[in-house]
Amino acid sequence: MTGFPLAVLDEVRRRGRVTFAEFMSWALYHPRHGYYARPGRTGRTGDFFTSVQVGGLFGRLLAESVVEMWDHLGSGRITLVELGASDGALASQILQALEEKGRDSNVSLHLVEKSAAAREAARRRLARFPKIHLWSDLESFEHTGGVEGLVYSNEFFDALPVHRVRVEAGVLRELYVVEKDGRLTESPGEPSTPRLAQALAGRGIRLSEMQAGEICLEMDSAVADVGRILARGFVLTADYGGASADVYREDRRDGTLRTFGGHEMETGPFDDVGRRDITADVDFGRLAALGKEEGLEPLIFAPQGLYLMNSGERLLRGLIDGNRDPSVAGSVRQLLHPDAMGERFHVLVQGKNVGEPELSGGKANRLRRLDRS
Repeated sequence: MTGFPLAVLDEVRRRGRVTFAEFMSWALYHPRHGYYARPGRTGRTGDFFTSVQVGGLFGRLLAESVVEMWDHLGSGRITLVELGASDGALASQILQALEEKGRDSNVSLHLVEKSAAAREAARRRLARFPKIHLWSDLESFEHTGGVEGLVYSNEFFDALPVHRVRVEAGVLRELYVVEKDGRLTESPGEPSTPRLAQALAGRGIRLSEMQAGEICLEMDSAVADVGRILARGFVLTADYGGASADVYREDRRDGTLRTFGGHEMETGPFDDVGRRDITADVDFGRLAALGKEEGLEPLIFAPQGLYLMNSGERLLRGLIDGNRDPSVAGSVRQLLHPDAMGERFHVLVQGKNVGEPELSGGKANRLRRLDRS
C-alpha cells in the first residue's frame, strides 16, 4: 500500500478512529487524491454510467420539465441552479435543448461543484452560453433577490458522505473506521452525535438486531441552503434510493453502501481508496421531510422512468415514431425501462410558493409512499 491509501491508513491509525462520513469525505473529495478529482470517471471508459451519458437524451427530457415549470411561474426570466454539476455535461444538454426551443435567451445558470478541476471543465464546455456562474458550494452561493426558477440535481445526494450505524443488543451503535493489522475496517462505538438516532426516529425507522444502515447528515445543511436560496420555484432531484421504508427494509442487512470501479459494483469501501466511487441510497422520505421545514412542499415522487415518460411524452413520441436509429431506442430504454435506470432511480419534485401545479411528470405520482415508515 502506497500513496493516498497509505496516508489515509496512517491518519486513521494516528487518530484511533474516524467516522465513516469523514473517511468517505477524504476518499471522494480530497482536492488532489479524492475520487472526484480524477478525470474520466463516467461513461464507457470510466467506472459507471449516469443518466447524463445516455446519448444526451436525459438533458433534453429535463428541459421539457424546465419549460413546463417556467411557464407555470409566469416569469419572463428563469434561474437554473445545478447541484453537483460535475463538468457541465447535463447543463449543456439542457441549455442546448432550450436553445432549440428558442427559450435560452432569458436563462441564467448557476453550477455548484466542489471539484476545481470539474468547474474548470464546465467553464470550458459552457463558454458559448452567456450568464453562467460557477460556485464551489452552496454556502458561498449568493443571489440578492432570491432565486426564482429551478434547483435540480442528478446523483448529488447519493454521493454526500454518510455515517454508518448498526443495532447491537437493541442499542444503536455507530460504525467507525479503524486500523487493524495494517488494514482499514469498521468498529462499533457510541454514536458521534445524537442526530443519528434522531434522524431514524424522525422517519419512524427501527433497525432490526445487527442490521446496519447509512445516515446522511450533510443532507440537512444542503436542503437548508436550497431553501435559503430559492425564493419561488421548484426543486427536482433525480437519484438512487427510495422511500424511507425501502432504504431501511430488513433484508438490507448491511445497508445500501456500494462502490463502483471499472463498471463493477462492490460493497467493500476500503480497497483502492480514492480510486473507486462510494455511494449509498438516498432516503427520499427524509429528503422531503427536511424540505418541508424549509418551505419546500413535496409535489411529485415517481420512478425516473415514469416521470420522464410523462413529462417528456411529446419529445419521446417524436423521437421514436419512424426513427430507425437503434441508438435512440437504446437511450430511451436505458433511461426509462424498469430493468435499467427507470426503477433504480427516482425523481422528487418540490415546490416553494408555487401553489399546487398539475405537472405532467406527476401522472404516476407515488408521493404517498414517502409518508410510510
